[in-house]
Amino acid sequence: MSLLVVTGSPREGFYSDRIGDIIHSIGGGKLVHLREKKIGPCHACEYCKEINIGECIQRDDMTPIYKDIRESDTIAIVSPVYWWQVSAQTKLFIDRLYAFEKSDLQGKKLIVIINGEEKTGDKEYSTLNDAFKMMTDYLDMKLEFLGVCTEDEEHWNEEKDGITDFVRNALAD
Repeated sequence: MSLLVVTGSPREGFYSDRIGDIIHSIGGGKLVHLREKKIGPCHACEYCKEINIGECIQRDDMTPIYKDIRESDTIAIVSPVYWWQVSAQTKLFIDRLYAFEKSDLQGKKLIVIINGEEKTGDKEYSTLNDAFKMMTDYLDMKLEFLGVCTEDEEHWNEEKDGITDFVRNALAD
């Protein structure tokens, strides 16, 4: 299994990075921090659908990530919650997946871990779970989702073993 781990926090060394490190240490593969990349928004130009199928017209830091996605069996996305959504960096990454044909992603596993200040199981996580579930159902991908409270070091220490167990199980399936 090849794994691509994508972290979407704009802040280096915080909880999304720590979660990304856990996933990477268990599953190996490639680790990408989106804050280090220059990724533009989708322009809805349809170049990827009409002219060069599966390729975005933009030549930015997303271009090599497309190759990593194609070569991966499993993609893990880690993002903090910002206003009941993923971070802007993560949203840009997700929007740029539009360049792919459904068949490029079909059958892959998507592991999503969302971290925030609300208690594990809060509605902000279920809202994001629903959105990712609709996306993966449409793309015929398998989703493993976890929303977890990482409000501070105390919560992190309470949750990191559960995160590790979740990742091990998600990668084992």
